Amino acid sequence: CVLHGNDFTFLGTDASLDTVQKAMTSRYEVKVRGRLGPSPKDDKSIRILNGILTWEKDGLVYEADQRHAEIIIEQLGLMKGKETLSTPATETKIDDDNDPDLDGSHSTKYRAIVARANFMAHDRPDLQFAVKELARDMSSPTNSSWVALQRFGKYLKRRPRCVIKYPYQPATTTIHVSTDADWAGERISRKSTSGGMLQLGDHLLKSWSSTQSVIALSSSESEFYAIVKGCSQALGLRALMKDLGMDAQVKLLTDATTGKAIAGRRGLGRVRHIDVSNLWVQVKVKNGDVELHKIKNDFNPSDILTKHLNEMKMLECLDFVNVHMADGRHELAPSVANSEDVDLQ
Repeated sequence: CVLHGNDFTFLGTDASLDTVQKAMTSRYEVKVRGRLGPSPKDDKSIRILNGILTWEKDGLVYEADQRHAEIIIEQLGLMKGKETLSTPATETKIDDDNDPDLDGSHSTKYRAIVARANFMAHDRPDLQFAVKELARDMSSPTNSSWVALQRFGKYLKRRPRCVIKYPYQPATTTIHVSTDADWAGERISRKSTSGGMLQLGDHLLKSWSSTQSVIALSSSESEFYAIVKGCSQALGLRALMKDLGMDAQVKLLTDATTGKAIAGRRGLGRVRHIDVSNLWVQVKVKNGDVELHKIKNDFNPSDILTKHLNEMKMLECLDFVNVHMADGRHELAPSVANSEDVDLQ
C-alpha cells in the first residue's frame, strides 16, 4: 500500500484486493477509482495523483500530468504562436551590465512558472537540467532569465507529453547508477553540476541534476562528487530493497577515469583539499558494496542532466532509459479548466 494524503494505492492479487476493498468500504465512505491489470475485466489505464499508469502487453507506461506543460505555455502567452524549439535550453553568453532585472510583476510570474516547471521536471529527465538553470535566477530574475524561460516554453509546446516505459524484464536485483559532472559549469559561481540516473535493471527509477555545494578545483574532483551522490542514491535504494527481503548489487557507471580512480583508491592521495566526509565511498568500493565501471566517453545517458545537448543526442540519452516523447493527449488526462485553480497534486 502507498498512501498519499487520503489516496490509497494497493498492489496485490485479485483475492487480496477484494479483501482490502471489502474491509475499507465496510467502515469508510470510499471511492474506488479502478483496478489496473491484465484481465479483460481490469482497467488498462488509471490515474494516480493525476499521473497516468497504463497496462500494455509488453509492460507498464507512466506519464506525468500534462496540464503543467499546458499551463506554462498558456502563462507565457505562447498558445497562439507557431514557433517551437527542439531543445529546452542552450548555452548563452550574457553581458551582465546590459541585463536589467525584471520588474515586480514579471519577477513574481517568473518564480511561479519556474516553481511549476520544477515540480513537473521530477517526472521528465529532459527538463531537469534546464529547470535547474532557470531556478538559479529565482532570487533576482533578469531579462535574459525571461528569454530563457520563453525558450523553455517553446520546447514544451513541441514536447508537452512525455512517457516512461517499464517493459517486462527478467527478475533482477542489480542497481545501475550512471553519473556525470559538468566542471565549473555555472558561469558566475563556477560551481559544477552533478547528474545521475538510477535504474533497476533497465527500469528508470530516479534521475537528478543538482549544483554541487562546493567549488571543485578540477574536473576529476567534480566527477568524484558526482560519483558520491550517485552512490548515496543507489545505496538508499539498496537499503529499501533489503527491507523488502531482496539483496541488491550496486554497479556505478562513469565516463571519468580520474573520478573513478579517486573513488577506487584509499585516502586523499595528492588531492588533499577534498572533504574527508566524502571518502566513505572508497570504503564501500573496497568492501564490494559498490562496483565501479568505466563507460565510453562518447555516450553517457547522464549527459542530458549536466549540459545542453542537441536534439539527436538528447533523444538518444532518453531512449536509453526508455523515456519517450508522445503526441496527442491521453484520454484520462485532466483538462485545464482554469489554470488559476490548478494545484500541484
